[in-house]
Amino acid sequence: MRLIPDLGRLGSVGSTAELRVAKLLAQAELPEPATCLYSVHLPAHEYKRMSEVDFLAVWDDTVLVIEVKGGRLGRYGGTWTVTDRYGEITEKREGPFGQARSAMFALEARLQERIPALDVAFGYLVVTPDQELGDDLEWEPQQHVDFRSMTVSGIEKALEEARRFWKSRTGRPVRGGAYRELLRMLRPDFDRVPTLGSSMVNLESEYVRLADRQYDLLLGAERNPRVLCIGGAGSGKTLLAVETARRAARQGHRVMLTCRSEPLARMLREQLRDTDVVCVPFNSALGSGTVDVLVVDEAQDILNVESLLELDELVVGGWSGGRWRVFCDPNNQANVDGAFDRGCFDELAALSSVVDLPFNCRNTATVVHQTQMVTAADLGVARAGEGPPVEYKRCSDKSAVAAVLDAQLKRLRKDEVDLAEVVVVTMCDKVSDSAATATKAYRTGRLVAAAGGSGPAANAARLVTAAEIKGLEAAHVCVVDVDDVYEPVSRARLYVAMTRPRISLWLALADQAWRQIAQGPTAGGAN
Repeated sequence: MRLIPDLGRLGSVGSTAELRVAKLLAQAELPEPATCLYSVHLPAHEYKRMSEVDFLAVWDDTVLVIEVKGGRLGRYGGTWTVTDRYGEITEKREGPFGQARSAMFALEARLQERIPALDVAFGYLVVTPDQELGDDLEWEPQQHVDFRSMTVSGIEKALEEARRFWKSRTGRPVRGGAYRELLRMLRPDFDRVPTLGSSMVNLESEYVRLADRQYDLLLGAERNPRVLCIGGAGSGKTLLAVETARRAARQGHRVMLTCRSEPLARMLREQLRDTDVVCVPFNSALGSGTVDVLVVDEAQDILNVESLLELDELVVGGWSGGRWRVFCDPNNQANVDGAFDRGCFDELAALSSVVDLPFNCRNTATVVHQTQMVTAADLGVARAGEGPPVEYKRCSDKSAVAAVLDAQLKRLRKDEVDLAEVVVVTMCDKVSDSAATATKAYRTGRLVAAAGGSGPAANAARLVTAAEIKGLEAAHVCVVDVDDVYEPVSRARLYVAMTRPRISLWLALADQAWRQIAQGPTAGGAN
């Protein structure tokens, strides 16, 4: 049996019961051609328009509505109850068989109207993967599948029995011959490509689970008062910096969380607004008084002798005897903003427990792979979903960059993406030098220069430099003014830009950068 959409395109399915059934249906081999349509990608309003059908099995002569009910079902005095995996109980006046029956009649009326000569059997089947319902006057055995049939052979048998049952209920032979016409009419309603906007929900929930897993690694090192946490972009360093600061403050310690970037410091302050943690950019840290615990994020920006001497005065006990947590990427983001001294890094490592974050929990596997291919950087092991493909556009000049960027922003809006979730990153030193300022979007206010990397603007994408977005992230990132990927500073900036997106990444490349990427990251001797 063919499943539409196929298993590889389902993404994250909210219902465990539906996913189990979908996997069985995809493996079923039936005597005659059949297709099963799954409503997993339908928006809520269209799911209702399709009579809230979970699955729809289509043969040449039969259309079968399949209703899946996970959890534990019960019926008391005409009221149905559903108990989910967490013990939550929901009451409904209409049970699964009534729902399936209503959906069947609504679908039959809709199809008869659209295909006047249609002559097929209509029916419904209720699947309860977690329990056996037993016999009841409300349904026949051929209308129900329980946990005992949750095998490929079991589902095959149930489908064939249901098909024969509903054909016999018509009381006459059906003409059939409607397989192609039914699919032509029904498939567009079910065969959806998830928009970027809808896929964000699935991917973002996956990232939260991964970040929790990252934190488990840090807990083992917290027995040491001094921790140096190392990880590439997207490894969850900032999230862990916030969480370790929050927990230290809850224990009654005076805590400071600092970093070089003012935009990042503002974001950290917002994350910790319900705590007593002092969140300040590095240039404002002096004069804030001493603290019991010092947390430094994006520490590669301030790992130099002068900065460390200043910070030494802020924490009780200093670097050698105090309590601190330092989070940094010493390999790929050093010297993009600020100054990094390898000797200072080694000295801190000797004083602390070193924790390496091996997973990437921000970027999709697609973004991780492409960033590694272009910059030769190690981003760790990607553990999130695939996400949309990374897109590259070759541009001969700045006007071409402006044109393709306008087209991309327009496409994102069409794809139901809120422009406030989009960041355009320029490789230029200043936003004012970027080709993005020549776009129609910039002239009309749909793209705005975010002063100092400030937060989202209503209904507008933000234009920032690589230095301004370092340590921050966005759902969708467009990278422009990419002229050279071999020169060390340019490559470091590109690494920062390419590792910001949680969902999608798009790049506009000059001819030289296009050729360099085609040749590979090791060509030209770049590091």
